[in-house]
Amino acid sequence: MNTKQLRKIQKLFINISYQVLRYRLNLELLIMSLKKTNILYILSGETRFKQKDELLLAEIGKLKKLNLLNITDYVNPKNLSLIKWCDSVVIWFASFHALPFTILNQIFNKKIYIIAGGYDVANLPEINYGSMVFGFRRKLGQWLLNNANRVIAVSKSNRNEIIQNCNVKPQKIKLIYNAIELKNSEKSFPKKNQVLTVGEINEETVLRKGLDRFIQLSKAFPNIEFIHIGKWTDKHGKPSNNALNKLKSDASENIKFLGFVSYDILKRTFQESKIYLQLSRHEAFGVSVLEAMKYGCVPIVTNAYALPEVVGENGFIVQNQNECIFAIKKVLSNQYDRENRINPLFDLSERKAAFERLITH
Repeated sequence: MNTKQLRKIQKLFINISYQVLRYRLNLELLIMSLKKTNILYILSGETRFKQKDELLLAEIGKLKKLNLLNITDYVNPKNLSLIKWCDSVVIWFASFHALPFTILNQIFNKKIYIIAGGYDVANLPEINYGSMVFGFRRKLGQWLLNNANRVIAVSKSNRNEIIQNCNVKPQKIKLIYNAIELKNSEKSFPKKNQVLTVGEINEETVLRKGLDRFIQLSKAFPNIEFIHIGKWTDKHGKPSNNALNKLKSDASENIKFLGFVSYDILKRTFQESKIYLQLSRHEAFGVSVLEAMKYGCVPIVTNAYALPEVVGENGFIVQNQNECIFAIKKVLSNQYDRENRINPLFDLSERKAAFERLITH
C-alpha cells in the first residue's frame, strides 16, 4: 500500500468517525429534549396568578405541586421526600413554607427558584406591611433568598426591593414579569359610567390597597357607581366580615361590595367599567390593573412602586386626591379616549418562555 492510498484510508476513517460522533451528539440532544425536567412547585395558599404559573410550569416539565398551609404540611415526610424526585424547585414567596426545602437543599443540591412577589420583600413600617419590617421574618427572608439559586422578580420595582431590602446580589435576580393572556383579546366594549377596583378586603389590605382612598373618592361622585370585587377575609385569609363592616360604616350609598365572584362576572364587570381605580400604597406588580386594561378600562393609579411600570403611558398616575378627582372627571366626560397599549412582555407566553429558558438550560 503506497502513501497516497494510506492517506485516503486515513481521511475516510476520520470522516466516518466524525459522522458517528455527530450522530451520537444529535441523539443525546434529542434524548435530552424529550426528557422533561421534574419540577416541584411549592406555594402556601391558592390565587389565580399562582394557578396560571402552575399551568405554564406543567407545560415546561413534569410537575408536582405542594400547597403547604401549616407546620404539619411543612414537616410531612411524604412532602419533604419530593426533594429527591425533582430537578428544580419553584417556590412562590420567601416565607416559612420555603424553609424546610431550602434547608434540605443544602444536602440534595437541587436548583431552587424563589418568586419574591410582594409582602416577603416589602418594607413599609408606616402601614406595618412587609416581612422586611420585622426582625425574625426579615432575617428568615434574607436567608432564604440568598440560599436560592435564582430569585425571580415580578417587576423592576420588585427587583429594586429585593436588592435594597434583602441584600441579594443583582446578578442572582431574574426579572420575569407577572402576566396574563393578552393575545387574541377583543379590543372594545360598551362602557358604563362606573368605577371598579378589585382586591381582597381585610385588616391589612384596607391601607395597602388604598381602599380607604376608594371610599373617600366615591363621596365626590354620588351619582356614579363605585364597585369593589374581592374576597372578605381576616389577615390569615379566612372568611371574615370585620374589615368589610368597618369600610361600610364610612361608605356612601353609591358603593357596591360584590365580594368574591366567578371569573365570568369579573370579566363582564371589567368589560362594562369605564374606569379602573388602584390607589395602593404598595404593589409589587398589579395583575388586576393589567386585566382591567386588557378589557378597555382607563387605569387611574397612584405613583406607588410597580403601578407606573404596569400602566406605562396609559391612563393616569396620580399624586393625591385632587389629581384623582380631575382624572375621573376627564374620563367620565369622554375627554380621554386613548386605547390602552400594553407592554407585550406582560403576555403569558413571554412569562412561560422566560421560565423555560431559566429552568431547562
